[in-house]
Amino acid sequence: MYQPRRQFLVVAATVATIALPATALALSGGTQAAAGDRLSATAPATARPKGFDVVGLTDKGRLVKFSSASTDRIRRSARVQGLKNDQGLVGIDYRVQNRKLYGVGDRGGIYTISTGGDFGSATKVSQLTVPLVGQNFGVDFNPAANRLRVISDTGQNLRHNLDDPAGTPAAGMTATDGALAYPGVPPAPPTTASQVTAAAYTNNDLDPNTATTLYDIDTMLDQVVIQSPANAGLLAPTGKLTVDANQWAGFDIYMRGTDNRGLAVLNTGGRTRLYDIGLTTGKATRLGSFPSNLQVVDLAVPLGR
Repeated sequence: MYQPRRQFLVVAATVATIALPATALALSGGTQAAAGDRLSATAPATARPKGFDVVGLTDKGRLVKFSSASTDRIRRSARVQGLKNDQGLVGIDYRVQNRKLYGVGDRGGIYTISTGGDFGSATKVSQLTVPLVGQNFGVDFNPAANRLRVISDTGQNLRHNLDDPAGTPAAGMTATDGALAYPGVPPAPPTTASQVTAAAYTNNDLDPNTATTLYDIDTMLDQVVIQSPANAGLLAPTGKLTVDANQWAGFDIYMRGTDNRGLAVLNTGGRTRLYDIGLTTGKATRLGSFPSNLQVVDLAVPLGR
């Protein structure tokens, strides 16, 4: 996702020296499982397909609402108000534990954001204890672990506990996990990923019997990857986007029944467009384009549509 107008001093992220073969990326344990994927049917050309509400964040610091079937029609728009010590948000996501929309500020503030009558109003609820490093970030909640994941285009890989009294890190604290990296062929070390800028978890529910998998988008290599183990930061490609995206990317995974579907905003050919993302294939299928004067740089799909 896009970094707001303020420039960061980009600090080199430390590469996690994890000399594991690619096979070590096999999903393991109760918190990782392959997600199903199914292409949606094509609607007749004479009618707009039925869509669903999506909330977006623009490069100008505005919160917008639109239908997935009508990206050319912005239904609501308001500047995000109420930030404290942050100049803008770097990403947004819904948290399954309370079904609220959250945003992360460029200086690490964490906010709930209203999507009701005071649309765009932000209330600070927590603070990252590790400074953000990078220009573009991915933000998503792990529904199983109840932790906030923040990644960046420098390979930074953070995990924050907002308020859970159990587990690690402690409530209100941020852990620095292994840098995002592609494993090398032993004895070669992993190679830090420098443009992974969007992230989303599968299975956004509270069912203890469902696991979750973290998917990312690498906008340099134009591909979808699985981050597994998520805390180690190791990446395994699932497939190419088949479009040439720049570094601005927003990504979310929503559920249709028991099926996980990917939805992304990508900047391609100088325009911001909405895409269906095949999680197991990586393929990006265009759903629509936003107005030429609107740069939507992240999105979040409301829970329980």
